[in-house]
Amino acid sequence: MTLTFSRLRLVRGVCAAIVVLIAIACHGLLDVSDPTLVQDKNIANADGANSRRLDVFVNFASAAFQTAQDVGVFTDERIADLPVTWSDPNYYLDRRDSQGYENMFGGGGNYDDPHLGVLDDIVYRSSLAIPQVRTFTPDSLKGDYLAELYAFRGYVILQMAEDICPGFPINDVKDNVPIFSDAYTTDSAIKYAVTQIDTVLAQAHDSTGLLNFARVMKGRALLGLGQYAQAAVAVAAVPTNFSYTTIPTLFGGGLNPFPQPYIWDPSDLYEIRLAVGDTEGTNGLPFVSAYDPRVPTVYRLTRYNNPADSLYDQTKYTQDTDPMVLASGIEARLIEAEAALNTNDPSWFATLNSLRATMISPAMDPIPVMPSTTAAQVDLLYRERAFWLYLTGRRLGDLRRLIRNYGRNPETVFPTGPYSSRGGNYGTATAIPFVQTTEGFYNPRITGCTTR
Repeated sequence: MTLTFSRLRLVRGVCAAIVVLIAIACHGLLDVSDPTLVQDKNIANADGANSRRLDVFVNFASAAFQTAQDVGVFTDERIADLPVTWSDPNYYLDRRDSQGYENMFGGGGNYDDPHLGVLDDIVYRSSLAIPQVRTFTPDSLKGDYLAELYAFRGYVILQMAEDICPGFPINDVKDNVPIFSDAYTTDSAIKYAVTQIDTVLAQAHDSTGLLNFARVMKGRALLGLGQYAQAAVAVAAVPTNFSYTTIPTLFGGGLNPFPQPYIWDPSDLYEIRLAVGDTEGTNGLPFVSAYDPRVPTVYRLTRYNNPADSLYDQTKYTQDTDPMVLASGIEARLIEAEAALNTNDPSWFATLNSLRATMISPAMDPIPVMPSTTAAQVDLLYRERAFWLYLTGRRLGDLRRLIRNYGRNPETVFPTGPYSSRGGNYGTATAIPFVQTTEGFYNPRITGCTTR
């Protein structure tokens, strides 16, 4: 039987995939006397390898959407409207309250880590799938299947690096034995992600989509490391019209946490609402009031405790089976623009306007004048990134890069000041916390968040 970490997430996930894909019975999975016990030998074949691959595929789509949701709430993309009688993780994320987040998921003995756990679950699952695919998948499919799995690994590890406060683990499994990692810094996690992405570039032969997905991810990673020229080189071959998305409709869909159409019930004062942020906490961007076609919104109702405050929902995702863009040619051009800006090459400004010209219905006007100061130029570039990449999980990495690479004060970057949903003030966290009670329980090397 496959050995897993104490939380048994892998056992449950593999069981679910087998039920869906190759119909092997999974009840009594942990009962060693049960004759239907799934053992490695039962899936040591091409069908078993493909079931593990598709298990990663399905869970990755769910992880990508949930991550984008968390990033949106933690930053200025989404706001949480919660009645005072409710306790919800979105409240602590929205308020940047690390201690509240820890207390909710660790202090009560609930051994779960909702953001880190969703991401490193994909690392575990892919580690089970990769050796199976290497051994049993026909050569005609093997290269691209392996590239796909390494692409998912690279994506989630890069997302961890961008989102989670340093000191977090990236636990794994090898030969059915858990491997508990050392604590990762932001830079060391980005570099680990690059090794996975480089494997994609080496393995993918027949899929141009996978190659371009990896190229954009590598450019994104190199931006995080401040290697701007190398980032531009990484994405140079990606066409502007390229898009690589999740496929959440696989096996029924329902993976998208932004379902539409959805009508909030104005009479339900116990309903938790996530609305589009609009100049949240002074520093937030006007995602509603800018009336920007890249972030379409619709009015829903007023805030439950403040009738003067209107709440809007996004319509970028109109139903729960809509895909989410994981990488695109637009992001590639934005990476090139940032690289140009960092060498004082004015082509960065032309790139932003050329991207605006790709919006046809409705059309977008060009930006009329290049800002005169470096700080204002960076502000403009990051504003354009925010609107193009809204609710795709990029915003937190961008805000942290403004701090790490550009020397910005966190209190000029993140929402700050009075917290309108429940009173009090925003906290000071600059990254999504991991649950120390949980991670330290399983891995004694993990002692808590370090620096940003």
